[in-house]
Amino acid sequence: MLPAVMSTFSLAFFYFIAAIPAGAALQLPIGIAAVTAGVSYAAGVLVVVLIGAPLRERVTKRFNINTTHDPNKLIWRVWDRYGLIGLSLLAPVTIGAQIGALIGLSLGVKPRSLVLGMSLGIVPWCVGIGTAVALGLQVIRPA
Repeated sequence: MLPAVMSTFSLAFFYFIAAIPAGAALQLPIGIAAVTAGVSYAAGVLVVVLIGAPLRERVTKRFNINTTHDPNKLIWRVWDRYGLIGLSLLAPVTIGAQIGALIGLSLGVKPRSLVLGMSLGIVPWCVGIGTAVALGLQVIRPA
């Protein structure tokens, strides 16, 4: 079971949406596959935040990058409308943990809030994908 958990964790770190079905294919119980994928996704966010926050500060100082809010730019209009909740809910199935965390950091989200928001944003996807896989397996392998 440990190789299946490690494989699911590794896949979810970079490509969350396929990790739960892959874990099920490796004979992991759906709940364990979903929890493993969620923990791996949160670990990806944490790694980026731990490395990215200090790096962001250095890069903005070094290159004199302006991070002030400009409501005329598209990214700021989207951020004003959906904020961290939108990023946290869309990142798992669109851009992934690492890119989502980098975007959050670049938009000025505090690291603790970013890790918490992104970690909670993965929960509905774990439940939804886990349920879909479980239902699909029941259709394929009726009891």
